[in-house]
Amino acid sequence: MGLTANLFVQKRSNATALKQPKEIGHYSRTQDNEFLVNDSSRLAYYYLPDTDLDKRLDLLSGIKKFKECNTDDFDSTTLHGLLSTLIEYEKRKGKKTKVDIITFRGIMRKLISSAFDSPQFNVVNLRVVSFDGQLFIKELKDASATEASSINKNRESMQAKAYYSGYKFETLATLSQPLPLVSRTTLEKRPKRLINNGDQYISLVRTGIGKCKILLGAEVDCIFDFKEDSDDNLKHYAELKCTTMVNTVADAHKFERKLFRTWLQCFLVGINRIIYGFRDEHFLLRSVEEFTTAEVPVILKNNNPQMQTSCVDAIKWYGAFTEWLLSSIPLDNENPTAVKAYRLIFENNHLKLSEIEAGDEEYASIVEGEAVLSNSFKEWRKSLHKQD
Repeated sequence: MGLTANLFVQKRSNATALKQPKEIGHYSRTQDNEFLVNDSSRLAYYYLPDTDLDKRLDLLSGIKKFKECNTDDFDSTTLHGLLSTLIEYEKRKGKKTKVDIITFRGIMRKLISSAFDSPQFNVVNLRVVSFDGQLFIKELKDASATEASSINKNRESMQAKAYYSGYKFETLATLSQPLPLVSRTTLEKRPKRLINNGDQYISLVRTGIGKCKILLGAEVDCIFDFKEDSDDNLKHYAELKCTTMVNTVADAHKFERKLFRTWLQCFLVGINRIIYGFRDEHFLLRSVEEFTTAEVPVILKNNNPQMQTSCVDAIKWYGAFTEWLLSSIPLDNENPTAVKAYRLIFENNHLKLSEIEAGDEEYASIVEGEAVLSNSFKEWRKSLHKQD
């Protein structure tokens, strides 16, 4: 019988000390499924002057030509780009990066949100791999691809329109280069740019809570002001979101729940600026509002009695989850480069961890194959042990 462990969502930790997030690397992912390590070619730059709001920009323009890249051949959940970037960072440093958990920000947000959201809106179906004294967490590809596929088939649905409008807002609000390098013709043609969701810029951020050290990969929407030549541009990044206009108290509370999730995304990796575009019932962009990540807890506390403690609770649950996961999975000190695999799912008000044993249909692809860890990363870490 393999290892099993449960963590109920009521659990909280006293460990709320957070490590200052620090960017240690980045990479670009192309719509052709290439990973470009230490490459910022897919980094966008914010540009949305107030005068553009007078143009009643159409957030559904071009929806029929939208390229949905989350297909069977394009695993949007893969860790391979992150791991390739980590290899290059460790080669420069000449040593292994000392963290306990390696995953994506979106996965950590899902795990934290599981204590607050309805399960049908926040499906947790993850795989955890123990290797070389660290835990690697990956989302099951099928879960993310199924939603994208259903939206792609029916682009007239409200769900598809809302999904697309978010990407359209990002495209309208950004440039592929800093403003001084962009021609007037390119600026004027922005509303007609074709959109895909395969081109991405991902930052690697070292952070943590309590005694747990964490490395998170986070897709970055844009640079707000300017990019420094240094290795750490976290303070210059911004998160872009698009949602419906707020006209009633019910709308306000719905938006506050969205703002909480966005705060969580930004808080986890130290992004300080959130920019929301608000659309009307015809999907026309009507207004834009900017928030600092630090002010969101105050906004929620002052405006929504039901969310007064949500941000503090999220941090305490974050601490409880990381403590539980690290204490539940034993480290193999005898054979540190052995691979062990686990399922992590949410059901009946708790997170459930269970070992994937030999004979399981997923065992070979995860433990022996590249479903989670790339062979190049495993070989790199083994080579470091040979040097010791």
